[in-house]
Amino acid sequence: MNVFSILEPFFHALNDGKLIRLTVAWVLRILAVLTALGGVFWFIVFIGIGFKSSESGLGERGAGILIGCVIFALFGLAWGYVAAGIFTYRAHSIVELGDSHFTVLSILSLLFRLNGELMFVTYSAVGIGGCFFVWLADFSPFSELGMLSERLPFAESASSGFLGGLELALLMLLIAFVGIVFFYALAEMTVVWVEIALNTRGLRSAPPALARIDQSPIPTQSQCWKCGHPLEAGSTFCDECGTKVD
Repeated sequence: MNVFSILEPFFHALNDGKLIRLTVAWVLRILAVLTALGGVFWFIVFIGIGFKSSESGLGERGAGILIGCVIFALFGLAWGYVAAGIFTYRAHSIVELGDSHFTVLSILSLLFRLNGELMFVTYSAVGIGGCFFVWLADFSPFSELGMLSERLPFAESASSGFLGGLELALLMLLIAFVGIVFFYALAEMTVVWVEIALNTRGLRSAPPALARIDQSPIPTQSQCWKCGHPLEAGSTFCDECGTKVD
């Protein structure tokens, strides 16, 4: 009796990728919950910043900062909702992959897509929400970066007001677009690797081809079917009785 037979279901699940798929899917579901909570935290923090600014005696500017923070906080809620949906969708996609000898590469392709989608959603939310904030608060968020702003080539020249909001939105949207294109390209490259591996595996498992092609001439009728006279190769008519034999 094999003392390790009780472990065979575990080894089978690990070998065909089922255990790996389920583990990654559950991790993504947990991250979906944490991301949704992160969106709520984003909302609470900026609501608090807005009310503190309105109470600091800044007058009309304080009111603008409050409204800008409220709008930016709403973008945080929207980001948490969309990002959590992305995590949940990709977790379902990983579960639906099915058994494969190349499970890790398939999962890696979906995770690349996940990273690109999260990058696109995050930078888009920051860019568009930040644009409204700059318009209403009338100051550039780059001015609050401290020493970091000195290392960013665009920070010192960043404007406030309408142009500053557009600059922020365009910059963040550009980063979002480049990010999703880059990670989708990595995902497609991974898919190509999987296709190559599957095709190579299929060729190896296919029955061997004929070792050689029989180049011998097509056998011909050796004698006339009517009179029995021997026929020469390639003959159409019998030399003895004239019967057509081809």
